[in-house]
Amino acid sequence: MGGVSSLVEKGSTVVLKPNAGHVAPPESAVCTNPDVVRAVIREVKKAEPKRIIIAEAAAIGCDTMECFEACGLTQVAKEEDVELIDIKREKDLINIPVRGYHSNISHVKLPRFLLEAEHIINLPILKAHASMVFSCALKNIKGVVQDKVHLDMHRENLTMAMMDVWWAVRADINIVDAIYAAGGFSPHTPVPEYIGCIMGSRDPVAVDRVACHLSGINPDEVSYFKVAAEVGLGAATDEEIEVIGEKVADHAIHMWVPYLGDMSTRWPEYRILCENACSSCQALLALNMETLKAIGEYDKNTDAVIVVGRKDSIPEDIPKERLILHGNCTRKWRDRGLFIEGCPPAEGGLHNTIIDRSEMNDDTATAEDIERIVTRKAATAPVWREYVLKMAEEYHRQNG
Repeated sequence: MGGVSSLVEKGSTVVLKPNAGHVAPPESAVCTNPDVVRAVIREVKKAEPKRIIIAEAAAIGCDTMECFEACGLTQVAKEEDVELIDIKREKDLINIPVRGYHSNISHVKLPRFLLEAEHIINLPILKAHASMVFSCALKNIKGVVQDKVHLDMHRENLTMAMMDVWWAVRADINIVDAIYAAGGFSPHTPVPEYIGCIMGSRDPVAVDRVACHLSGINPDEVSYFKVAAEVGLGAATDEEIEVIGEKVADHAIHMWVPYLGDMSTRWPEYRILCENACSSCQALLALNMETLKAIGEYDKNTDAVIVVGRKDSIPEDIPKERLILHGNCTRKWRDRGLFIEGCPPAEGGLHNTIIDRSEMNDDTATAEDIERIVTRKAATAPVWREYVLKMAEEYHRQNG
């Protein structure tokens, strides 16, 4: 692509946007490997920029500086003498209009330093993800917004909102860490899988499509590619992409991504009414249903009827203690069942509500409820981790 001198101007400000949204060590493959970030920094320095900044806004509920420390980027920044910025803590924000916005986000507040930087280099890691099924270049740029915007994105159409953010802030180039990818219930319970590749492209859609093929995912199963093509963010088909260097087929694996599949029929012992649900709630449904299996509660609670997503109507004859309403889209039936607040709800909200048959939202949870949930999570964590590893082993046994 012409080398660093064709990308970075002398005396410019360069922002590196890694994926560092969770408190996770490098070997987990949840965050961009620090060695990859270090290599990019050293290459960028050859162009003699004025400033190099590593910037991130971690996932909701995560402290960005703690994430930097855990994934090794604090040490990299110190050793390479570059800046480290937590976007969440920035106060100097500019409200930017989104051209032709497709979600509820007509404007997005972004930090001044990001907008004034001459260059943005997107440094994602390839992984499965609870919110979007698959995470790479397109999703990683979502980490430039603060928590309020992040919540707004999840509250409406996350896919469309993600594309709208791309219109507000564009990366010059996308360099993907695909040395180890995180399969499994990533980013929360990842199963690292070796691919051994680094990819680069100015087109985020193209590099994401190739990343899908590297991990054994059919891009047609990831809804945001269709949306990205519709809004003109990049290559709409594989035929439009030219791959230079190693052949994709020589490195492709069958990564385990448990977020794929028909959520309404996947657990036949349960009645699940899943329609018009966002990807976050569908992924959380998978996470919680498998958690019930792992901790021995699945067969005990098959009388539960679970509603996920926007539905025009639900059956009238379901007793309140059996009707589980997952997420804010089901709020209008709150008086008829056990409502789990959130958009999306807390990770363990669904399986805890199914087990306890009581609401535990901010306005209803007692100190005893919270203590019981925390104790249960701590007690079952090893069992859950072992269960996930067995699921991964079985998947790879069947798929090679």
